[in-house]
Amino acid sequence: MAEKKARQIAIYGKGSIGKSTISCNLSAALADMGYKVMQVGCSPKADSTAFLQNGEMTENPILEYSRANGMDADKIENCITEGYKGVLCAESGGPDPGAGCAGRGVAMALDYLRKYEIYAKHDIDIVIYDSIADVVCGGFGQPMKAGYAEEVYLVTSGELMSTYSSNNICSAINTVAAAGANTRACGFLVNLRGVDNEVELVTDFSNKIGVPIMGIIPRMEKVQRAEARGGTIVEKFPDSPEAQLYRDLAKMVVENKNKYMPTPMSLEDIIALARVHEAFE
Repeated sequence: MAEKKARQIAIYGKGSIGKSTISCNLSAALADMGYKVMQVGCSPKADSTAFLQNGEMTENPILEYSRANGMDADKIENCITEGYKGVLCAESGGPDPGAGCAGRGVAMALDYLRKYEIYAKHDIDIVIYDSIADVVCGGFGQPMKAGYAEEVYLVTSGELMSTYSSNNICSAINTVAAAGANTRACGFLVNLRGVDNEVELVTDFSNKIGVPIMGIIPRMEKVQRAEARGGTIVEKFPDSPEAQLYRDLAKMVVENKNKYMPTPMSLEDIIALARVHEAFE
């Protein structure tokens, strides 16, 4: 019988667009569906998984722990904690500000997880990488590279800088695919920010890029209420319409087998798109 291979899914988008909230709620919803899930935070802030762990940050981010203690097959387990419904949580961590390359820390952390066969050892079904937006540095693009995430969801809004960041991520997908990776875009998750003409702009952008919108997430007051209680909407308000929205997104992620090679736009075309939809107002 062939060895099970975990699906590896990266969530990308610009800083503060809501990637960690979306990642945690997706992980929680997938766990509720019976999947064995691992969420890996790919940021020096090491806060991606906090709301799967009662609001507590991971004690041993991989890079910091390995610097202090070295790393082997037993020590890597000290960097993995169990959160909501058995979701395994790990954080790449990073150097002190100004002390080194944060992207290199992401690359090292993922290499450790692969080297010590963590996903197979823990019988993981789905890995969620909560990925920092700056993919100019190769380390931050590590979840896309060969042997890691082959499925990328782009979190965006109708704001200019959000579409610009998503366009850069699409360029990165093209780059790693040209180098032989099987990484592709699987869709946009639109995290609404309440700006004018938002859905129209993102729909137009999506059509031009050649990657469909797979989910629209409205502004939710319950997000802040759930996170103030140290958890996700799925955990803290399980019977709410908001929790159901994330369950529907999780079901979509499980069932979606479509992958797309994006066609990135030029900066001039992105600005023109923003002007057409009055995104500067």
